[in-house]
Amino acid sequence: MDSVLIVSEHQNPSKIERHYGPLADVAERTTMVCLTPSESTDSIRYRTVPTFGHRLIGICLMFFVAFLEGVRNDYDAVVSISLFPYGCFALALRPFTGAPAHLGIIGADIDIHATAWYGAVPRAAIKRFDSVSVPGSAHRKALLEFGVDEARVSVLSNAIDTDRYVPPTDPAEPTYDFLWIGRFSEEKDPLLFVEALGELSAKGVEFRAAMVGSGAERDAVERAIASHGLDDAIDRPGWVDDPRRYYYESEIFVLTSARDALPLTLIEAMATGIPSVVPAVGSVPDIADHGETALVVPDRTPSAFADSLRRLSVDDRLRARLGANATAVRAEFSYANARDDWRRILGTLAGADGRTLR
Repeated sequence: MDSVLIVSEHQNPSKIERHYGPLADVAERTTMVCLTPSESTDSIRYRTVPTFGHRLIGICLMFFVAFLEGVRNDYDAVVSISLFPYGCFALALRPFTGAPAHLGIIGADIDIHATAWYGAVPRAAIKRFDSVSVPGSAHRKALLEFGVDEARVSVLSNAIDTDRYVPPTDPAEPTYDFLWIGRFSEEKDPLLFVEALGELSAKGVEFRAAMVGSGAERDAVERAIASHGLDDAIDRPGWVDDPRRYYYESEIFVLTSARDALPLTLIEAMATGIPSVVPAVGSVPDIADHGETALVVPDRTPSAFADSLRRLSVDDRLRARLGANATAVRAEFSYANARDDWRRILGTLAGADGRTLR
């Protein structure tokens, strides 16, 4: 396809490179309407929307900027990630631009919106897209159950830079026994990590941990840490743009999400050779094979996590085996694979538009 219009926004600009950089590599011209452009991705032409100091105003204005961009120029496809609101914008633009619309599914689209009391509306909206991408098998299965045409559904690699996320050539003594990275939000459930560490501490287990990130649950996390007397045991550096050093300085990565798709943090950790303890949520089981590439907890409880963390922390051979096996994700989640995925998606969109992919 010659030209693609992206309508989407990510508060973390680095996600633009990961999500859309491979698309820009295979499309001849890529334009993105957003609030926060990524300076590192110069293959995308940006239409930056002002917020006038209020993010919600900027998001509302995005539709009008995208509308003007779409009707003034000839685009072969309109691409979005997240049904609300960006996917809805893409669908609304379709009759005016004459271009097929693509939706990249995020976990909340299915886990929250499609299963809520108003779920019939998002399910019907998803079925109207000419192409839909998902991060893994669990979400693909859900879409097929909703009645989405199988020919329109593609798995899109949640790509990482495999030249950067590599196992260390000269591993140093780890600074941290346990590492947690993510948004301090209800869905990521950082409190579960703290509660699990609290159980370990109550049993006399000594450790050092890091929680990298920030978010709405920050105060609740701080209170939980204080209540368990773990202030000196858990470092909280806040959000960091490049978390690689924490992967390299940690012995075990921990994912505690209540719901998720296929988180980049887990893929990054596995790519760098860190053994992980994870729940069986979303499409995580696609890459987390219990006892082979990770330890998958049987229940999302503090006790289950504490038991798995303790088991892995005292078993050097198990850690080494899981870490070595985990690096296989590097072959599946590269930018090269993501470019191939986007070629297939653009092929689907070209077919929907009656055009031939160039």
